Amino acid sequence: MDKNKRLFILFFFAFIVYGSSFTIFGAVLPRIIADFNWSYTVTGLVFMVGSVGFFVSAFLSGLVVERYNAKPFFIAALCLCATALSLFARIPSPTVNLLLNLVIGFSQGVIEVIINYEVIRLEKEGQSRLMSLLHAGFSIGAIIGPLGVSALLQYGRVWNIIFPFMGALFLLLAVFFVFTPFFGPELRTVSAKSGSLSLLRTPMFVLLCLAMLFLVGSELGATIWMAEYFVRILVVPASIAAFSISALWIGVLVGRTLISVLWHKKRQEVLTFILALLCVGSLLAILFIRSTLPAMVIVFILGLGFSGIYPLIMSLTGMIFHSSTAVGIMMTFTGIGSFTFPFLLAGVAERLGLRTGFLLLSALPLGIAIISVIISIKYRAK
Repeated sequence: MDKNKRLFILFFFAFIVYGSSFTIFGAVLPRIIADFNWSYTVTGLVFMVGSVGFFVSAFLSGLVVERYNAKPFFIAALCLCATALSLFARIPSPTVNLLLNLVIGFSQGVIEVIINYEVIRLEKEGQSRLMSLLHAGFSIGAIIGPLGVSALLQYGRVWNIIFPFMGALFLLLAVFFVFTPFFGPELRTVSAKSGSLSLLRTPMFVLLCLAMLFLVGSELGATIWMAEYFVRILVVPASIAAFSISALWIGVLVGRTLISVLWHKKRQEVLTFILALLCVGSLLAILFIRSTLPAMVIVFILGLGFSGIYPLIMSLTGMIFHSSTAVGIMMTFTGIGSFTFPFLLAGVAERLGLRTGFLLLSALPLGIAIISVIISIKYRAK
């Protein structure tokens, strides 16, 4: 098997594990709040700092991976994530769990930047097929994680053992990557605008970063708070509510698989616009649903909307700027979105209710749709 293909397959499995670690937090959220007696604001703060860690490490990683061998940083991040996950939620102290989640977020920032950058280098010019496949792997993990939590809750087992189990998987990945050389095509010609300050003065890049910020804010907000929405608003058991996270990511998986197979056009912003409007409609529709099954269907459709936006934006970034610095800054904006909007949603939910918080979320994909139109008219039409 070709070395590049083997490396992509291993990255694909790494993203499955990464996706599982991403969604288990939202799946156990109702039990964390109930068992640890945390308020919405405290809970939002604990989860926000993970995104702060991601924010910092993503920016730093983007600056160094072009200049140094990425493999040692990648393996160290896997081991760091394994350790912090193994200790998370062992005791109810918000301070201890906050610090652990800060470490988890920091290590995840390194992991995501390096994998995305390496896959961009493997991608054929002007396409997003490998990126969509990679993030389909993330979706698979994002489905499996909540299902595992749901099984633990349904059968009365200790729910927090899911975290050391995930830690063991990250450690196993680190072992595999020790014996796997990082391969990829020669770095394509880097634009003269690849420096961080120049990039931030480039309107196209700023628009893409804002779109990513809005995407991650809405996607992570829905992932973290959807199970709590089902418990509080739809009044379903926590074990069933946890499956709402899986329903969301089943939609993401189906969408990314279909896009990878069927969408080979270069007008990425057109599909992004369509998917963003689907997200807006779904987030508004769920506010009017009062029974579990229709709500699960709406959540699945929301996942279809989210599905292609991330890989499409990332592929546009790689296609235009060809730089790990661009990827790192893009990931930094994902960090900003992931700690700003879920925490804001927590504050709104505490004061005005979860339904108002979800109404706030619907404005974010609307922003993505507007940005897609601007990109299509002002840039791609030239």
